[in-house]
Formats: sequence, structure tokens, C-alpha cells
Amino acid sequence: MSRRPLAIKREIPSSESLLRESSKDGSFTKSWSISKYRRKQYSSHRTDVYAFDPSIIRPSITVSTRDNDHANEDFDAKWGGKGVTREISFGHVGIKEKASGFFESVKNTVLATYVSITQKKKSGNNRNFRAKLMIIVVCVVFIRSIVLKIIVIQQRQDENKRQLMFLERLSKIGIRKIGSLGSKSKRTGIVDWPRGSKESDPARARQVDWWKQNPIAPIGFSCDVTPSYSSDKIPSIKASYKALEGYKYRGYEIPPPVFKGRTPVPPGPGEERLQVAVVIPFVHFQIYKVTSVITQFWSKNPPCLPGSEKVSAGLIFYTENSLSKGYKNYILEIYQRLGKDKIGCFFTDIPQFLSLTDEDLQMSHLEGAAFDFYMLFELLESKYETFMLVEPDNVPIQKNFLPAIVAESRSMRCDSDGLWQIGSLPLAKDVKYGLLKSRLDYHINGNSFYILGCPDFEEYKCRVQTYYGPDGRCELMAGCATPEMYEGGYDHALYRYRVQSDNYEYSRLVMHRFSYSNLMHNLGDAVYDPVEIVENYPSTYLVHSKSIYLTDAANALKEVTTEILKVDTCGHDNHVSAVIAHIYRYLKTGEYTKRDAARYICKIMLPLGKVKKSVCNMYKNEAGGYAEDDWKDRMEGKTYLWTMDFHGGPASCDSPIIREAGGVLHAEVDGICDYYGLCRDRLKVMRQNNWKEFDPTEQQIVDFKAAYKDDPEFKRVDAFLCHHPVANCELFLPFNRSIIVHATTRLEFGRHDAGIDWRLNSGYDRNTGQEKWKKWVKTLQNLATDKRNVIAANNAYDQQYIKYFTGISDVLLLPSWCGIGIGVTICEDGWKSNLQKNWMPTRAEVMIVPYRSNLDRTRYQTNVRRPIDHPILQELRAVS
Repeated sequence: MSRRPLAIKREIPSSESLLRESSKDGSFTKSWSISKYRRKQYSSHRTDVYAFDPSIIRPSITVSTRDNDHANEDFDAKWGGKGVTREISFGHVGIKEKASGFFESVKNTVLATYVSITQKKKSGNNRNFRAKLMIIVVCVVFIRSIVLKIIVIQQRQDENKRQLMFLERLSKIGIRKIGSLGSKSKRTGIVDWPRGSKESDPARARQVDWWKQNPIAPIGFSCDVTPSYSSDKIPSIKASYKALEGYKYRGYEIPPPVFKGRTPVPPGPGEERLQVAVVIPFVHFQIYKVTSVITQFWSKNPPCLPGSEKVSAGLIFYTENSLSKGYKNYILEIYQRLGKDKIGCFFTDIPQFLSLTDEDLQMSHLEGAAFDFYMLFELLESKYETFMLVEPDNVPIQKNFLPAIVAESRSMRCDSDGLWQIGSLPLAKDVKYGLLKSRLDYHINGNSFYILGCPDFEEYKCRVQTYYGPDGRCELMAGCATPEMYEGGYDHALYRYRVQSDNYEYSRLVMHRFSYSNLMHNLGDAVYDPVEIVENYPSTYLVHSKSIYLTDAANALKEVTTEILKVDTCGHDNHVSAVIAHIYRYLKTGEYTKRDAARYICKIMLPLGKVKKSVCNMYKNEAGGYAEDDWKDRMEGKTYLWTMDFHGGPASCDSPIIREAGGVLHAEVDGICDYYGLCRDRLKVMRQNNWKEFDPTEQQIVDFKAAYKDDPEFKRVDAFLCHHPVANCELFLPFNRSIIVHATTRLEFGRHDAGIDWRLNSGYDRNTGQEKWKKWVKTLQNLATDKRNVIAANNAYDQQYIKYFTGISDVLLLPSWCGIGIGVTICEDGWKSNLQKNWMPTRAEVMIVPYRSNLDRTRYQTNVRRPIDHPILQELRAVS
């Protein structure tokens, strides 16, 4: 669905008119340079307007939305190097995208006409050259303005339609704060603050103006509104606040809010509120993160110590959409496995599951997070004094953290000296990432303490949601983000509001209500050492960082690309993407350290001018260059294994286990490889040729030996590993190294394949295959007599199969662990995750099906295309 660029309101102003308007009311704040552009900040009631020159077809900076589920990485501005232009974009489809085809045709027409007129002028046939050219230019400009206006109108209609649909969905599920100023021309509840009088406040007047012009924009959930419905069943809102003359906030006469803050829900008669609710918010696809928090982090650093007394705190698992009974029981079971010694200090033994709706509200990530946050106050305030948000990537680094949470929350009160929010500012060591330093980002991360039942804080939140109305990236939710780069999120809106000059008179009176704390550290997605943090900050109990759910390779890759290339990992041209994919492959296997990866980037990118020499200098080798170390000096202290397979799956599955055991596996896959990121890189002799090297000829075996006889890498190899087919171990016999035979399918695969139809079409000879099969069995028997070698299978069937056909008694069962990041290529959804999705059945039945229709072709020599007719299922039916 298209969305209008943020800078465009009712018309497209020129940069001169913007500057005139801003200087007229004194709200022009600053001007600073981005890349090769100049951005003019015009501080309006709720946003910055990006000025552009109307004499060109597209604005110098375009805006469009990027909704990212995973991550909570809200808005990335990717700057190019010298002479490279980049765009910042906030919307789905910009004006440039819709109009580019039309303008291209107009441009071609103008150029053709210009050439024609010029030629006529040269030939003396045209006396009115300038006049005709001027007419053409005027017509083009006029047509362009009409097209732009039509597109803007269409984008507004699309946005309004989405907002109306959202309001209808909210009304269905009975949420009271459904928000809108009315569906007809008459708007009630907005007091038009006079611009010209002494008491006027231009910022407030602009806010009033905006809300008048956007009658169906959902009002903030922190604002006091009463529901009403228009005749056409479209939900609307009548604002209940009216500005009183002489409005004062704690004795100070300041501009009143546009909407009054919501009145909190008091506790029931005789009810006492608990001190703090520990709230773990998540969406359905993050269930694995929630269970990982409990099993990996809470089990190691539990909230309580054995024998601890109960404290005034409750635990809440919070979702926007209702969880099924099966999911609730699954989370509860894992939680209760911790035992009372670790969780017994919570006031209640059973955590609460809290959700908002069964309806899909179809919101973006930013909108959904803000919706959940603002709704939480009304849900909790009658039962708790405060709450603390603890997202799944905010984990404990010390034991007994719950009493520390309760103690910290007691400084939060609604009186004149109490705090409203306590949390951590950005503490990542890299202050350039996300432009933290240049933006002067001191925002308190959303993983914070918040006061409940406080009318003054409700007014503050309402002011924020009025100032940052539902528009741009957040057209369904007020107070969801600011228009600045890297500031997607309600936490940024809560902070940025109080440091805007527009809001100075009010903000100075509440600034002391917001406090930074060392109880938790917000590190963004930086890798950290919990021991080091505790040593330096003994009062820190929780650390928020996305890195805990990323693989070591993904974390290292991000650090290197950010430091050297100054860009994010994904979304680049083919050349840069290829370099990043290369180093990720070897970081993943353990062949590269971060230093090796940085050196490789510098070697490739420095001659192209894509990295700075000063940055690369620190990674030079002893010879002063960026060449890799000699093979004898690489991977110091690690066992180096080498394999050549025709399928990337087995090597990809074994690599994490080998790395964890202190080894490194290098795989040259000359077959099915793209899916695993393990395609041949420096393989000699063998070439992909319809898998013919799958069964190498005698000449290829001789050539392979000659090619690697004096190869420095093979001299560094400690052992060879064979998977698919295991018979390829015959290639490594001449090199006098340990050999690990790890069968993943039948032993004869690759030598005696008379039953595999695709092998029959690739030059396979049955008689030759039988002889090779006998030779391979004899070779395997000889390998088994040498204790340096290992004979194994990754399943019990092939383990017994090898024993039966070879007589080898010592065959190990080594299952392949294919859990994390297998078959997910770089920059695909989930490529960075280190989470293993757990099996969470909701039914007791077990279904048995063949894995694939050619499961046992070597035995049956048939093509079975209907799984129900597979011989295995036929045998199962026969015994049932």
C-alpha cells in the first residue's frame, strides 16, 4: 500500500517557502549536511520537513518506510563513499517511483523537440526558437505539478483507508481508545489556539492544525477521549479536553496540551497493588527466544536465591495476540522446571499470560510495539505500582536480580519528587553506529521501569503522542517514532519530545522525572562479556543486546563490516555482497578470525577506494600488506579438517560441532552447494560436470594426487572427512593423514549405483561399478585397521549396514546435528539466528511419511511418485 512521503502535506512547497515560513514564526532550528545533500530542518508540530528544490523532478532526500520484523532494527541510513549518493526513505512507494516513467517519457520528448528546434535554428528556418522552447518547458512543469498532486491525493486516500480499517478492527475487539477526531467536516474537542495573541504557542497551534487536517488519525491511547460512532458505523472520537484560560502546570503558566491525559484506573476497593510487574513482551515467532531466556539465562542467573522470601513482584508474559493453550502450557512447563529455589521469590507462583486481542490488527513492527506499550498502562495500573519491560533479548548477568528490580522501582512515585521512567541510555562502545554521537542520542531504551496510575505521566505520554502524530512510518499509531534517522520506536519518541525546543516550557518542569540507571545496560546489538561488565559495574544485573541470539560468525561479521566498510551487512551491490559472503563463510567455519576477515576486506576493497587506508593500516601483516598468513601459521591451536563432497548438507551440519570441539572444517562442495554457502573455492582438478566427478576416473585420482602433493594447505591438514559419498575418501589415501568416514547414506553410493536412475544417464557402467564397489569395501576394511582413522555413520541403519557388508565391528554412531542456521544463506530471514526452533506439538498423534519419494531407489530401482505407494508404507500397512 502506498504512503505519501513524510515531507509532503497538502502541497509540495518550495525550499524558499519553507525557509520563509520557518523564519516567520521563529521555529527554524538548524541546518546540517548529509553526504552531498543539504538538509533543512523545519521544526513543525511533530516532524522535520525535508526541503527540496521544486525545479528538479525528485527531492534531494526522499522518504519511505522500512518495516523490519527482526530484529527491531528500525531505520538504517546507508551512506555511500565519496561521490556515492544514498537515499533516506520513510514510505512504501515514493512520488519518484510512481512518476518516474511519466517524467522519463516527457524528458525524452523535450530532448527530441529541443534537438529538432536547434537544428531548425541552425538551418535558419525558425525565428521563434526561444519562445517555442519556453512554451514547451512551461507545459512540462505544469503537467508535472498536476501529476504530482494526483499522486499525493491518491497516497492520502490509501493512508486514510488503512486508518479507517484499523479503527474498525479496534472497535470489533472492544478497545476503548479507538481514536479519531470525527469522520465529518465538523471536529469537536480541539481548541484552536490563536496564533496572534500573547498566549499563543506556535508549536501547539501547528499541532492543532495537523489534527484538524487529519480527522481520522488515531489519537494516542494515553489521551482522554470518549468513544462515539457516526451514522456510517465508522468509529470516531470526541475529545473531552478543553483548554482553560490560565492553564498551569504545578504553578507555571505554560501552553496546555491539545488533549488531556487519560485518567488512570484505580485499584478496586480494599485492593493493594504489588510494587512491580516484570513484563516479558513478545510475538508468536519469538516464543523460541522466550524459552531460550528461561533455559539458558534464567537457569544460570535466576531471579531468586534458594530460601529467598517473596517480594512484591509478579511475572507477566505479554503478547498482542492471544496464545493458544498449548503454547501457554509449553512456556509454563519450561518456566516451572527452574524450581522454587530459583523462582520462588515472585509473589505469585504462577506467572500471568496477558494478551490484547485475537484480531490481526495488521500493524507494522513499529506500530505493533507502540500499540502494545501504550495499552499496557491501562491493563496493569489497577494491580501494580510500576512495571519493568524485559524483552527476550534483555537477560540477567547476575543471580538474584528480582530483589534488585524491586528495590530500584521504589524510587518511582507520582509525587513531585518521584520518577516516571528509569532505564539505560545507549552504551554500545561504537558511538558511530546508528549515528549515536552525531544525533546526541541519550534516549532511555524501552527496556525500562515505568510508573503506573500517575495522571501526570499520562499527560506526558499524551503530549508525546499528540506531538508525534500517526504519520509516516507509523500511520496507525501515535507516539510510535520520530522522523529522525535511527529513531523508530516509542522509546525514541518519549525521549526526543522533551528535548525539542518547541516543548521547552513544559519539559523543563518534568525533566527530573526521567533517570538513568546501571541496573540494566542497553548495548544495542554489541557483543559483550558479562564478567567484564559485572567487574566494572557491580550493580548491573541485566544487559539488553540482540547479539545473544546471533551466531558468533554473524556478530563478528557485523563488527568487521561496520568498522571497515562503515556499512551494514546486507543490501549491497553484487561485488560488495560477494566479499561479505566470502568472509562470512570462513568466519562461520572458524577458518577466519575477525583480523583475517578485516584483512581480506582491505585487500579487495582498498584498491577500489571503498575503504580508508588509515582504517586498514592496523590490519597489515608483518610484511606490510594484507596477504593471508602462511598455511603453517593459520588457525593456531586448532585441528584442521578438509572435505570434498557433492552435497553441502552433511558438512554444514558437522561444522558447528567440529568448531565447538576446537576444530575447523573446510568444505569444497562441487554439487549442491549454493543453499549452504559452501561452493568450491580453491578446489583443484575436480570440476562440476553433471556430478561425473562424483565417481572419479583413475586419471582424475592421479591428477588430484599430483596437484596436492606439495600443496601448503594439505600439509596443514590434520585429517580428511568424507560424507557424500564416503567413497571419495579414496582421493585422500596418498596423503598419509587421518581419515574420518562419516556415512550419511548407503556405503556403495558413488560406486555401485545401478538402482539410481539419474546415475544411469551419466555414463555409469554396471560392471565397472561392481568392481569399484568391491575395491571400496576392501579399502574401508584396511582403513579400519589403522587406529588413526574413524569409521562412522550418522544413523543407526547405515551403522548396521556398514557392519553387515564389510564385517567391520567398530562403527561409531555419530548423528549429524543440523539445527542452527543450516540451509539459510546470508541475508535471508533468520540467517543470523543461533536459536534452534523446538518441537512444540499440539496433538498426540504421530504421522509416518517417507522423507522423499526416492528414499530407497538403490534397493527398489523404481520411481515411486505417490508417497502412499512407497514400499516402506506398504510394509507398514502389511504389519498393521
